[in-house]
Amino acid sequence: MKKKNRYCCDFETSTLEWFKRDGYARVWAFSISEIGNPDNFKFGTNIDDFMSWCMNTKANYTCYFHNLKFDGEYIFYWLLKNGYECIEDKKARKDKTFTCLLSDTGLFYSVEVYFTVRGKKINKVTFIDSLKILNFSVEKIAKDFKLPINKLELDYDRYRPVGYKLQQYEIDYIRNDVEIMARALDIMFNEHLDKMTIGSDALSYYKKTLMSFDNYYPNIGLKDELIRKSYRGGWTYLNPLYKDTTVGEGLVIDKNSMYPSMMYECYMPFGDPVYFEGKYEDDKTHPLYIQMFSCSFKVKDGKLPTVQLKHTLGYMDNEYIETTNGRIETLVLTNVDLELFFEHYDVEYLEYHDGFKFKRIKGLFKNYIDHWMGEKIKAGKEGNGAKRQIAKLMLNSLYGKFGLGSSVRGKYPLLEDDIIRYKCYDRRDRDTIYCPVASFITSYARADIIRNSQAIRDYTLKKYGIDYYIYSDTDSIHCLKLSEDELKQFMRIDDYELGAYKVESSFIRAKFIRQKCYIEIDKDNKINSTIAGMPKRLGKYVNLNNFVSGFSIKADDPNFTEKKLTYKHVKGGVILVPTDFTIKS
Repeated sequence: MKKKNRYCCDFETSTLEWFKRDGYARVWAFSISEIGNPDNFKFGTNIDDFMSWCMNTKANYTCYFHNLKFDGEYIFYWLLKNGYECIEDKKARKDKTFTCLLSDTGLFYSVEVYFTVRGKKINKVTFIDSLKILNFSVEKIAKDFKLPINKLELDYDRYRPVGYKLQQYEIDYIRNDVEIMARALDIMFNEHLDKMTIGSDALSYYKKTLMSFDNYYPNIGLKDELIRKSYRGGWTYLNPLYKDTTVGEGLVIDKNSMYPSMMYECYMPFGDPVYFEGKYEDDKTHPLYIQMFSCSFKVKDGKLPTVQLKHTLGYMDNEYIETTNGRIETLVLTNVDLELFFEHYDVEYLEYHDGFKFKRIKGLFKNYIDHWMGEKIKAGKEGNGAKRQIAKLMLNSLYGKFGLGSSVRGKYPLLEDDIIRYKCYDRRDRDTIYCPVASFITSYARADIIRNSQAIRDYTLKKYGIDYYIYSDTDSIHCLKLSEDELKQFMRIDDYELGAYKVESSFIRAKFIRQKCYIEIDKDNKINSTIAGMPKRLGKYVNLNNFVSGFSIKADDPNFTEKKLTYKHVKGGVILVPTDFTIKS
């Protein structure tokens, strides 16, 4: 991507009350900051002027919006109202057409608008979602990157009529927003990280560190279908003993760089998977494997459950299975998960079907992780917040690319009743990267967090006669208070060492309702809340007394000045409207 003609842009748009007053939504301010040249700042008060700027015949601009999903609605409305046609294949581009890269799950990546097409001479603008590069708020980016400017505050509710002249404090606000993003992206681009997503940047850099990438990670074609069934996310589990119960003093213990440490320390599969029938037999040349089998099972006394049966009748998707009650179920597990499965479950009736086995290797990620760990440590010593944050992103964004799915479906916008709606294109296949690696990385991580959680349970039951283990989520463990010396008996403790655990925080009281739904109160009586589905800014309304299943913040409840917001498609674009939020068990 050419370095010039790259800008960060942002819209200020109608609120719900404005929409009720005007009957449509509109852009009342736009702002533009050139990446690499923050002195080049432009602004205006309507989308027509913004799109006119985009049409500059002397330059094809690339514009980054931080959350294109929102601002892009106004762009789509403008395009469709002005006679532009959305096309699936850019080869069919002509005057007044546009393509968009949107997933059927609602993820926005990019939009490319073709104003004029004269053979190879094309006047166009490209809109990209910077949220896929830096997945944080503008305020947090300014802080984490230690930029010389911060996000300001603005009264969004104050009505600004069509033709309104911006006041200086409003100009200052919109300028800071785009300049923060322009400065942050400039730092990224100067590190040669200029792909559309941070995951793509990570994979691109990794390929540069590894010769013969395609030999280690070949296209496995249809073999991906069975192998992918072994690919699962992090282990997130609440000890039923502490569900809906207030507990006293405790700790939160985090693993330093969970996935990078597994990539660094553990054997990984490589090469073409070899199919086998029945039960895997020891093979010195192919010691890693993925096995499909059927059985009924029940968790052993005192053991933590380790497997879920997603999309299976009779089980909740987020439930870790205690027992199948005699039902025969089919599982596909890596040998890492399979070993853990037999540690934790008694099995009745066992039939092995088939699977794939792999060669193994250690060290393919060493150069990549050594580089970015070194960058992270160096930046920390120098107080360079931007480079430290970039290193953290690069360390944590690589593994997921290996799990890229083989089937995708995009969608496109259209106008119905003067409102933006979406329809899906046909599903299409694409090449995967190498799912076995993603599957084994996450398997090793689950085994690590589960065994350490189990160690806390076993140790405290034996020493104190009480189960101190409370909760785990991917790379962290929450438990009742233990000393560091006690923790060191069964886990590696170090604040910085790759793959070690560290005491991240402590609490004096806490309450857990379900997975990803808990509050912890620190020694200063500050409530730290993690409540899935609830915006962080609403955490101030929660305390130990009202933190129960069924607690609600209703959209029309006057007792709460802030509400959860959701998108509503309207004439002109989209607005944010209050919606109900309820804590569910």
